[in-house]
Parts: sequence; structure tokens; C-alpha cells
Amino acid sequence: MGFDDIVKKRAAVEKFSSKKPAMEKITEAVMIANMAPTPGNVHVLTYTLVDDPEKIEAVADACQEDYLKFAPYIIVVCSEPRLVKRLYTGNTEKYVHHHVGYAVENLLLKLTELGFASNIVELFPDDLLRNLLRIPDNHEIELLIPVGFALGKEKTSRQKPSLYNRLFFNEFGNRFYKPFKRIRR
Repeated sequence: MGFDDIVKKRAAVEKFSSKKPAMEKITEAVMIANMAPTPGNVHVLTYTLVDDPEKIEAVADACQEDYLKFAPYIIVVCSEPRLVKRLYTGNTEKYVHHHVGYAVENLLLKLTELGFASNIVELFPDDLLRNLLRIPDNHEIELLIPVGFALGKEKTSRQKPSLYNRLFFNEFGNRFYKPFKRIRR
């Protein structure tokens, strides 16, 4: 499957089958996430792979997302921003969020390539999850990613917005590319 096909196939799934993917394949995807560009070449992300059914149910209850109970795995992505603060006096949060985005995109695309379904959970009670999963106070919980096999056929034909009002050339708002005029001597 080519890169464009993987990007087009990637979809948010909320129905997981009871079949559990091999742990080695999930860790393979996490290894690809770990190769993402980092701020100042400082690796600030950690990944907690949850497969204990009781913990998954507790996470689902805490997030008030029942579909999470059926995911065989939940990957909890955390960051340790203080490592970046040592290098940069400002914009630390921005750099960390960029890194999270790069890594999670790598992870989601690799999971898709491997034939797995996934989703992103951004709303959750930090304190409950921190206590349940024993996440240290100096780490920020960034995202939860449920992973498994999709139950039934996935919907992948998502209509994306046109680039007409999103792609500009040489200055904001210029929707038309105008090549430079050549001057003949």
C-alpha cells in the first residue's frame, strides 16, 4: 500500500472486534512514532501501552467513552515538557505540541499500514488517569489512542475541505499562483 493510500485509508474507528493484534506489531508502530522529529533533538514523549481489560474499562469509564471498553489496547501518549524548557525559554508548549503531532501522525499511519483501526481521545480526566496508570506528575497526558481491529467495514471515504481557501501562494490570501515574468535581455 502506497503512502497516499495509507493516508486516505486512515479513519477514526469506534467499533473494535474482539480479536487482539499481536503486541509486537503495536510496539513496531510505537517505534515508528518514536522516530518523529523532536524539539532540539530532545525526546520528550513516552508511550504507555495498556492491555489489561480492567484498566481499559476504568479508562473508558473515566473518559465516559464506552467504545473504549472494546479496544484491545489503549496507547497513552505523555510528554515531559521540562526537558524542552531547559533548551528554550519560550514557546516550550508549542514545541512539545508540534512533537506530539509529528509522533502521533507517524503512529496512526503505521497502525493503518499494519491493518489496525484506531482513534484519538483528547478529552479525559487527567487526575483519574494519572492515578490509575501511575503517571508521574512531571509528565503531561497528551492523548489516548485506542487500537485494535475494526469491527465491520471501516468508513474511509471522508470528504476533505477544498484547498481553495486553505492554500495560498507567496502571501496570505493569494489563491492563485502567478509565475514571475521573465525579462529578456
